[in-house]
Amino acid sequence: MGLGKDKIRNITLAFLVFLSFLLSFNLWTAGRKIGEEENPSNQPVRSNISMIEHAESEAFRPATVALYGVDPENSLMIAETFPLRNLLENCFYSEDLVRIEDSSYIDSEEYLEMMETDQWVEFIFREALPLGILSQKFDDLAKEYEDEYFNRILINVEDRNNVYFYNTETSSFYTVAAVEEEMINIDPFLNMENLNYKSAEIQHIGNNLVYLTKETIEVPCRSYMIDSVPNSKYTSNFYPDPSLVDTRTTETTTRYIDLTREVTINQQNHTLVFLRQIEDSGELRPTERFIKSFEQVNRFENWTGSFAITDYDVKNEIVFFRREIDGLPVFSPSDNETVSEVGLVESGVTHLKLPLRYINTPITIEENASEELLSGVEVNDRLLKELPSEKYSKIENLTVGYTWKESEEADQVIYFIPDWYVLYDGVWIELESLLEMQGEVAYGF
Repeated sequence: MGLGKDKIRNITLAFLVFLSFLLSFNLWTAGRKIGEEENPSNQPVRSNISMIEHAESEAFRPATVALYGVDPENSLMIAETFPLRNLLENCFYSEDLVRIEDSSYIDSEEYLEMMETDQWVEFIFREALPLGILSQKFDDLAKEYEDEYFNRILINVEDRNNVYFYNTETSSFYTVAAVEEEMINIDPFLNMENLNYKSAEIQHIGNNLVYLTKETIEVPCRSYMIDSVPNSKYTSNFYPDPSLVDTRTTETTTRYIDLTREVTINQQNHTLVFLRQIEDSGELRPTERFIKSFEQVNRFENWTGSFAITDYDVKNEIVFFRREIDGLPVFSPSDNETVSEVGLVESGVTHLKLPLRYINTPITIEENASEELLSGVEVNDRLLKELPSEKYSKIENLTVGYTWKESEEADQVIYFIPDWYVLYDGVWIELESLLEMQGEVAYGF
């Protein structure tokens, strides 16, 4: 006795109702996952906003190369490494070192004496990095050395069997054996036609060995159209379920808040600040912190130039990256337009500050417009002459960079003007502004 028509119809209807509930449930839960990455650590960021892929090797590259005893007329020559950055990626990220053979301490005087006795190529970093950042370069890097920092790499021109890492702040000196017949190719850096080398001298400024050019420097001016990403692109990344978010708006800021996270977008200074409470923080080793911090900035950064590490706040565990144009750092008031900040723990991001506007299309205002800047030696002489000794002692470094200047005629145009900048008491200040401030203090203004 077979099933009747009514029973068949009822079973079919019941199946269709069940299937409808199942599809509705799947669609509802899938809708909450659209765009989300698989993320076991519950990271707040779901997908990349950036349309540009920046290289990790560029963010952690040496900024300057120095030649000792190579040029017969000048004992010291320096140049920016930016034009050969693609070569640097191959130099510093291919495996051609074996292990650290020796570690010792030599002070800055001993270090300089050693370099004056032979021909050397030295790579100079703006910020000290952990040796673990180059772990893939080593055949065997012992764990005890991964968290040791360096800010110089030194290679002897005639004897390339060893590579030396040095930290000018701690005087730590590491001797590293190179793999035979696979040594770092420094020949392109020895060819002075490849880079714009200038004669230089070394000065002890603060606790740093600062390389100062003896010649004036001509740097091109730049101008760009700027752009930004809609706020909704950011908030949808931080908050997968917008129904749980409380939005609060004032004249200058919009705040997006849920139980553990807050995003503040400031329309006046064009920044985004993300804060997140994480109970189970966990510790990160320095190498992991630096690399993960770069990855976070790379998710959002649409800057068409490069960006590079500029500072590390050890106490608060914040890593800072500064935007660049042609390898030169870009500065702006309060650094709101130019610096990203990242705070991390093992289970995720706790702090993120991002500039929201970025350069898009280069424009030409004046053909061949450029600025001729004083030599580094002349800048230092001015500082020595015009600052009292107690003020001069607060200087830590000098660099050439670009000043972010808003156009008064067009809202979407930004000018970038070359200037000398002074790291004074932990803050980068434009040279003339620093001297002007000192003059105002001296005259009681």
